[in-house]
Amino acid sequence: MRIQKVTGLLTTLALVLVVIAGCSSKESTSAQADTTLEPIQVELEVAPSIVKIGDTVKFAAKVTHHGENVDDAKEVMFEFWNTADDNAKHSQVKVKSAGNGTYVLEHSFKESGTYEVISHVTARDQHSMPSKQFTVE
Repeated sequence: MRIQKVTGLLTTLALVLVVIAGCSSKESTSAQADTTLEPIQVELEVAPSIVKIGDTVKFAAKVTHHGENVDDAKEVMFEFWNTADDNAKHSQVKVKSAGNGTYVLEHSFKESGTYEVISHVTARDQHSMPSKQFTVE
């Protein structure tokens, strides 16, 4: 009877140690992952911010990660629409890298108004969507 109690106690103690060891290793792994995760940075530029009908607007998204240019983003798309029209069609144009972490689209507009542009950037398993407004006169 005594051997069974000792064996049971040792088995229970071993299981408790395994559970504690498993929990502590998960915590340290997630803590390490949290300190190394840095979001992608996307700087959206619209030039000029006021443009005449028919003239070209340049949209540029500068993408970096850990301070380095990202030229291999999974997807970069510019979405734009006239904000005065609730039923306005949202145009979406995918672009490729122009080098140095920059993704560029040049576009002209046929209607005046205030427009919104969003750059949808997917890179390094992350997504960023900065936006800006501009005016077409």
